This record gives sequence, structure tokens and C-alpha cells, in this order.
Amino acid sequence: MKNFTQFLLAAGLVTLGSRAASAQVLYDNFETTRLVTYGYVDGALAPAATPTGGTVNTSATCGKYDRSATQYAVVVLDPTNAHMADVSAYSGGTKHLTLKFRSPGPGTAVQLVLQNKAKVAALGYPNGNYGGTFNATSTAATDSWETLTFTYAAGDVSSADASVKATDVDQLVMLVAPGSTTATTYYLDDIMGPELVAGPLVPAAPAAAAILLDNFENTRLVAYPSAQGTVNEAAANPASNAVNSSSTCASFVRDGSQPYATIVIQPKSGTFGDVSGYASGAQQITLKLRSPDAATKVQIVLQNKAKSANGYPNGNYGGTFDAVTSATANEWQTLTFAYTAGAAGSSIDASVLATDVDQIALLIAPNSTVATGMPAKTYYFDDLVGPAFAATATAVRQASTSAAALAPAYPNPAAGRVSLPYSLQKAAVVSLAVYDALGRRAASVFENQARPAGEFSADFSTASLAPGLYICRLVVDGAVLSRQLSVQ
Repeated sequence: MKNFTQFLLAAGLVTLGSRAASAQVLYDNFETTRLVTYGYVDGALAPAATPTGGTVNTSATCGKYDRSATQYAVVVLDPTNAHMADVSAYSGGTKHLTLKFRSPGPGTAVQLVLQNKAKVAALGYPNGNYGGTFNATSTAATDSWETLTFTYAAGDVSSADASVKATDVDQLVMLVAPGSTTATTYYLDDIMGPELVAGPLVPAAPAAAAILLDNFENTRLVAYPSAQGTVNEAAANPASNAVNSSSTCASFVRDGSQPYATIVIQPKSGTFGDVSGYASGAQQITLKLRSPDAATKVQIVLQNKAKSANGYPNGNYGGTFDAVTSATANEWQTLTFAYTAGAAGSSIDASVLATDVDQIALLIAPNSTVATGMPAKTYYFDDLVGPAFAATATAVRQASTSAAALAPAYPNPAAGRVSLPYSLQKAAVVSLAVYDALGRRAASVFENQARPAGEFSADFSTASLAPGLYICRLVVDGAVLSRQLSVQ
């Protein structure tokens, strides 16, 4: 069985690789094929007679691009009444974007970015950007045509939008000589991009709205398993006002010796759903707070509790959610938290995906202490509104269920072929895919394969994966089992 599985996997990967070049679509040859419009151009782009220069491009007409002196001049390509199909193969490196290019000299950088145009328009950079950038640099002699093949470079939270999935792309942005401020003329032709699907992109179902997690009276959906200080979940409201007139709230006597005193908050059952909307700003966390001090900083971090047990910054998703009370002390206020992106490795854990969050860390007055001998400070909070719960149970994110188990990948870290052993207690339909740190599908190993009960090993190559941290996800009759994989 294992050898047969290996044969199927190898055959699938070879087939995928052989289709890489032919699967592209010709977007624009500036003659007979014009599948895109140019919604915005920094400068001017129009069909023109093809200038000479080598044998790469012999067509009569091409695109002449007179770049403006804008530092990050862009050309926006919108498919005409169409959107891109799943683009994960392009970020995974099994397929490539290409175009023919003529530059006044070698060394001209060209960058392509795949986007969701609705999110770009509504929220601005980097919202709407899928994954990272596709990059190429001209090497041909002055005024000579060449074919540029673009290489994918993963972005981080400062340049990519984790909420944009591989099936959410309907716009391509091109930057020629990004970072320069010189107005120069370039020539383009035969722009090849991801496969197209007719019709406009149908927006994904909206994420579940934020819900009331705890009002310390009749809605108690979360628990407080630990705190650096004392949390009283049945405190009397010390001073009712128009913001908070309820009779019961929570009090927090903060441990003044701890500069980052934290209250841990966990769902009483299940886990939170996709939280990417909170990182993008489409959704917001709110909390009512009463502080003994003016201008008190409050911070929330969304976490995966299992990974956070390994110490900071392990388990931290994306960045921080921050708010500050007003200049008035001892008064109830409603805080609305704004997202601040973190840096991978120093303040966030890139392996934590937007669907992996099952814990909230609440820090009141972070980076502050109380001098020895001084009384501890008491804060009051109420009406925590945050992410809705996932429809599936926590068990689907674990490495085993009653019907299946998934063992760790080996070797791990990997630099070539890797094996992922799994077992089935009964016959099932299984799929295996590899996702990068931002939740994008980086490789599909097999889809919807029927397997009998028994022990198996999914063996696949990491050659197409860039170095970094990945999540291997095995779906068994709808249940998801995950294991981490490091690629060197």
C-alpha cells in the first residue's frame, strides 16, 4: 500500500509540473488578444509599433509604457469580466508569470502583485495583497527584448493581507523599476498570467460578526484560567454611568511587580473562527474598562494556547490590538482596539494561522510596574466583544481523532523528500495539502482519495517550497489533522 501511495503521489506531482507553462493564459499581446483593461497607470500605456532588438519578440505591435517619475509607479491590470482561478500554484512555484520586456538597459527590476481589488479599494495598502511579490530583473543588452519569468517572494504582515486567499484574486499590479524616480520608456508584450474564470469574483461569505463573549451576568462564553493578579468575575459595578449601567462586572487587581501582567481568556468550549478580519480592520474587538489612571494602555493578543505554552512570542497571531483610555480616570469607557502588525520571530509566531486562535491575552497597563510598598491597582472591565466561535470543534485541529491519527513529518526540518505517516481506523476519503505561514496553499499532494483502514505514509517532495515554516493538513472525511513542517 505504501509503495502504491508513493507512486500515485509521484505521478501527481510530475503531472502538475508538466502543466506549469501551458496552464498560463495570454492576457494581452496588444494585437488580437486583449483580455485585460488598465484601470490605472502611473504614466501612459498604449499599443505601439514594436521596436527592434533581438529575436525574442517579432510581433508588429506591443505595449509602450511611458513610466511616470512616481517612486512606486504602478500599472493595474483588470481581467475583463473575469477573475483569476486558484493562484496557489504560482506562489508555490509550480507555475510562473511571464512577459516579454524591452528596457533601456539591463538591471531593471519588475514586480507583480496579485490582489483582491475590493479590499485594496476599501482599505488601502497592504490590504488586498495576496501573499507576496513576484519578481524579475532584466538581463538583456540595452534595448533588447527578453522574456521575464517571475519568482515568488513571500511577504509579511507589513506587505501582505493574510485574509486574501488564493481564490480571492481578481487584479494584477505591475511595478517597473520600483523605488526609482526616473521617467523612462519601456516596452511590454505577451503578458501571461493565471488562469481566468468568467464573471466577476463572487465575494466569500462574510466572516461571522463579533459576538458578546462575556457580560459577567447572563452571557458567559469564556473562562479566565490564569492571571498575573486576581480576577473577580462577580464584582459589583463601582460606579454606574451611561457607558456601563450593569450591576455586575469583573475586577482585576493587577500584580504590580509584573510589567506585562496578563489575563488569559479562553472559550469554554470550541475555538474561535477565522480572525483574519480583525487583522485587516474589517472587524473590531471592543471592551468596557474603568481605570484608576488616565491614558491607560490596554492590549489584546490573539493566540494559539498550545504554542503559547512554549514561551513568547510562540503562539501569537499576527500582531497586537491596542487601545488607550481617555484623559479621565475612574470612568467607564468603551475601548475599540486597533490592529498593529507584529514582526515574525520577534513578536509574532508566523506558524499561527487565522484559524488557529483559541486564546486571548489581555494586558492592562503593559510595560508598567508599581513600586514596592505601594498598593496594587484595581481595574474593572465588562462586555468583551470579540471573535465568533468556529463551527467545527477544536478536535479537528489536533493531530488525532477517534477515526484517524497523524504522526509528525520526517525528516523535519526537510530539504528534499518528506514523509507524513497517518493511520485510519476505518475507510475514508482523504486529502493532503501544504500551507504556508500565511494560510495560503503552497502545494497540493493529493485530493479526495479513497483509502481503506490501515497505516499509510504520504511521501512528497519539498523542492518547490521556499525555505520556511509550513503546515501539512490532512483532511479525513471533513476532519482536519495538522502537523508543522520546516523546509530548509
